[in-house]
Order: sequence, then structure tokens, then C-alpha cells
Amino acid sequence: MKMLAKGSFGALLLTAAMSVAAFPVNVTSIDGTFENVNSGVNGGGTSLIDWGNNSSSYEFIGASPLPTINDETPFELGTLRHTNNQNDAGSGSLTSTDLAITLGFGSEAAAGTFIFAHDETADNGTNLECGFYFFGCWYYTDLENAPVDDTITQTGASVASSSFILGGFEYSLELLGLNAVGSTPENTVRDYNLTAKLTATAVPEPGTLALLGLGLAGLGMARRRKA
Repeated sequence: MKMLAKGSFGALLLTAAMSVAAFPVNVTSIDGTFENVNSGVNGGGTSLIDWGNNSSSYEFIGASPLPTINDETPFELGTLRHTNNQNDAGSGSLTSTDLAITLGFGSEAAAGTFIFAHDETADNGTNLECGFYFFGCWYYTDLENAPVDDTITQTGASVASSSFILGGFEYSLELLGLNAVGSTPENTVRDYNLTAKLTATAVPEPGTLALLGLGLAGLGMARRRKA
């Protein structure tokens, strides 16, 4: 009976340990730098890169205020800001880049990378423009070399340090990023939200595991005695 009581107490301790809330979790820092940029792009290794004679750019802006993660639903990491200026042909263009992200969780950290492909489109579109207006447009003419949107495509996302332990739980970070292909009109600035997700699994203390084993052994002995 004493063995059974000790085992039951151990099981209760394990249940209590498992029931401790894994959330909320406070994010204490968010850093992002652009890596692996192609030639003609300035600022590699920083949070702002630019290219072309009129300086189109990408900038990573970490979420502010820093997020408090309350559950396993996606949360906002920050913003990918695309400034799309009309650059002269041959003045340099971005084709792809990696955005390396590091999140701080107090004394722990998790890191990952987004991979983006960029299409610096040639401004060779056509728009219809009114050629003669008198109480309404009488005819239209084609306006050549009209602006064309530049596009951003996320081609991958990976996590370098997949998990960390904090307060008796093992947390795993998943990078989600863009939810669609980005499209930025010429001579505009557009922000794209980047998201991630944090999942948690309880990690029992070694002593609690020992008590659980004791409890299971006690239950087994009690069943054999009844038999």
C-alpha cells in the first residue's frame, strides 16, 4: 500500500508538472540581416540592402512592440519593406537574397532563414491614355514603357536551431513568412508581414520521471495482488 501511495503521489506530481502553462512566452529581441546578395547590391550583412541608380531597397523591421506569444497560432516577426523605385537599365538589380532571423527568448535563442527571389521587372508595359478629350474621351493612344510591378517570391524557409528548452518546456520555432507573392508598384513603398509559429512540448524533470516509474510499478504490484 505504501508503494502504491508513493506511486500515486508521483503520478500526481507529473500531472501537475505537465499542467504548468507553456504560454505566454515573451520575445526579448528580433534581429534580421540580408545575406547572400548578388553583385550590384549594397548592404549585405545588414538589415537594409539597396540597388540601382535610384536605390530600390529591402529593409527588415522587427516587430515593435516585441510580441508576447500566447499560444501556438502564428505571430508577427516583423516587416519586409520593399521600396520600388524606377532604376535605369544596367544600374544594378537584386535577383535573390536570404533573410537571416534571430529571436531572443531571455537566455535562449532560435534562428532561421527566409529565402526570397526578386523580379526587377523592365518597365515595358502599355497603358491606354486618352488622346483627345471633349466631354468624354474620343479616342485612346497606347502609352509605352509604362511601369510594371516588381515581385517578391518566398522560395524557402528553414530553421537553423530548431528547438530550445525554457521553464520545463521544449519549444520549436517554425518560420512561415509571406502568405502570398508580393507585388510592389513602381515608385511606391509596400510592407509585407513575416510570421512564425512556436510550439511547446513538456519536458518532465528526471525526479518526476522516477516518481512516475515508481507509481507505475506500484500500480502493477497492486493489480497482481488483486489477481
